[in-house]
Amino acid sequence: MNALCRILLLAAVSLLASDLAPAMAAPSAAEQGRAALEASRLAYQKAGAFRETFEFALEMPGGRRTPRKWEYGVGKSGAFLALFADGRETMRIVARDGRIVGLQIGADKHYVEAPYQGDLAAALRRIGGDEAHLTAPPGVVAAQGGDFAAFLSALRFGILEPLEIAGFQPAAAGNPSALVNVELRAANGSLTIGLDPTSYRLREAVIALGSGAQQVRAAGSYRFVAGDPGAALALPALAGRAAVETFADLNAGDYPVGQPAPKVAFQTLDGKTVRSEEFLGSVVVLDFWATWCVPCWKALEHTSELAAWVKTSGLPVKVFAVDTLEEVSGPDEQRRKVDEFLRARKLDLPVLLDVDRKVFAAFHNPGLPSLVILDREGRIARYHSDVIKDMVPTLRGEIQELLKK
Repeated sequence: MNALCRILLLAAVSLLASDLAPAMAAPSAAEQGRAALEASRLAYQKAGAFRETFEFALEMPGGRRTPRKWEYGVGKSGAFLALFADGRETMRIVARDGRIVGLQIGADKHYVEAPYQGDLAAALRRIGGDEAHLTAPPGVVAAQGGDFAAFLSALRFGILEPLEIAGFQPAAAGNPSALVNVELRAANGSLTIGLDPTSYRLREAVIALGSGAQQVRAAGSYRFVAGDPGAALALPALAGRAAVETFADLNAGDYPVGQPAPKVAFQTLDGKTVRSEEFLGSVVVLDFWATWCVPCWKALEHTSELAAWVKTSGLPVKVFAVDTLEEVSGPDEQRRKVDEFLRARKLDLPVLLDVDRKVFAAFHNPGLPSLVILDREGRIARYHSDVIKDMVPTLRGEIQELLKK
């Protein structure tokens, strides 16, 4: 029995259960949603070579919207994934011929490379995709043999917590544009997937992350094209670049580690000014973040834990969460926004404000989230991009190493 037949059978059982067998329970919304997603997984698994585009708008707190696009696909020679922001390609990943290669805009001297064995999702994990909140798209996961659990995990888009199926809505009869909708919930947000009622491939997605004034939303549509992706599977030009093992290494490769930190000024939540020269004599951890940056939320939890350890250690160490790149009218609004965010997420840690984005620029636009560690002489000693693995133990070890020097 094919996937579509299963869906139709479930629908029939749902309609006739009360008449045919009063004791027979109709399929639950979760069961129907799972059946629909399984039909989608099988549709991609049987699709052969294809190319798909997911175009969406990212809506930040305050209403600012920015266009984003993912292009990806699979063919006989391998798979690819390309990310776009504001119409410009920001990252390209190609996996073929036993290797996965990744390029990122701004990292002009390096590229990521690791072995590839026909599983894009596994290869992305190998080069730090989890920490960079980057996963293989659901269609590619299914096409490469991923099971239902892997397909469901791919629907997290690298940022949602584990998903559970919360609702199901069949396509409305008589409406040719109606979709089959599956609602999914996570601890940090929700996702509604719209499936084509004939092919059961992905057609729409609506994502909500967080809640209240700090909620980030994304909504967009999919376009599927059958056939080999062709030139998109060609390995990019790598001349003049050196290979690194992970995305974190890619971002760190061009960072000025060992150089004096810039002299900058921050503001505190109570309006005071703090200058970087005041940090001399201490190891300093700066966690750059923004209220709208979803990956930053998890990083801040670790930074809060690190700050608590520092507070009880008695060591000459300072930890600050540096809020930056906020869309606000001025310092007062930024303070209100940050204070509201910290209360909502029950975070207790020292916070500094980069009210005019000059601090972020002075530190070479390190990305969000990112950690910069300064030694006691005021030099840039370490740089970490994204949410690093075993973050607190790793940072504690690096801090203690710097204190010995």
